[in-house]
Amino acid sequence: MHPQLAVIASDLEAASARATRLMDSLDEARFHARRDLTRWSAAECIAHLTLTARVYVPLIDAALAQGAPVAGVPRYQRDILGWLLSVLLEPPVRIRLKTLAAFVPAGTGTRAEVGTEFTRAQAGLLHRLETASGRDLNRLKIVSPFNAHVSYNLYSAFRILAAHERRHLWQAERAAGR
Repeated sequence: MHPQLAVIASDLEAASARATRLMDSLDEARFHARRDLTRWSAAECIAHLTLTARVYVPLIDAALAQGAPVAGVPRYQRDILGWLLSVLLEPPVRIRLKTLAAFVPAGTGTRAEVGTEFTRAQAGLLHRLETASGRDLNRLKIVSPFNAHVSYNLYSAFRILAAHERRHLWQAERAAGR
């Protein structure tokens, strides 16, 4: 795997481990409890990450279908919007961003169900990182599923997803009283 993508893969694996540790430390009631009615529970934060990954995967697949592997090892760079979004999403949260209804969990299952779905979504993202290695991710673009007027390169998308996971796992830990 390309070294820059290996870093993102490591970030996603760390997010998986962090989510597992959090879920293992909570009983069902605490996992689903909201400390404030205007904030999500830990379960909702993790379910939101799963919803997000499920929406991104087909966008990533479509972009990857447009680009064949390239000779040599490209140096990946975030474009300006990708850089801005990935920086804004990093915890601790300084700016609250409201999400679209499609990304708000309508309900969550048990800890085990939420964990299984999150693990499956993470595996899908990791598979796309492997597939992306060696392609010119600087030129392959996707339209943001959060705003149809925003697009960024595929390398930016992967960096945004990793930052987004750190943000919501930080939020989930706060929701659980950690």
